[in-house]
Amino acid sequence: MEKIIAITNQKGGVGKTTTAVNLTACLAELGKRVLLIDTDPQGNATSGFSINKLEQENTIYELLLGEAGIRSATSGDACLSKNQPFYVKFLNR
Repeated sequence: MEKIIAITNQKGGVGKTTTAVNLTACLAELGKRVLLIDTDPQGNATSGFSINKLEQENTIYELLLGEAGIRSATSGDACLSKNQPFYVKFLNR
């Protein structure tokens, strides 16, 4: 069963990105398939997983405009652990 978890708050500096990144990692470690969508213009969740946001051809922006499909806006798999690999898919800013 799929679930959508949104972490939102208008105020900055309250831990939204930290919560999203850590929740994503924990769920992936439990074997869940996870899609992290980084819509923050700073893109810290994306860079937090060692993905260079400046090297991405398509982003969430192109996806929302209909100029790119979901697969081309997805960065692919990010391995979060060297001992027991688990993967997270990203849509990045």
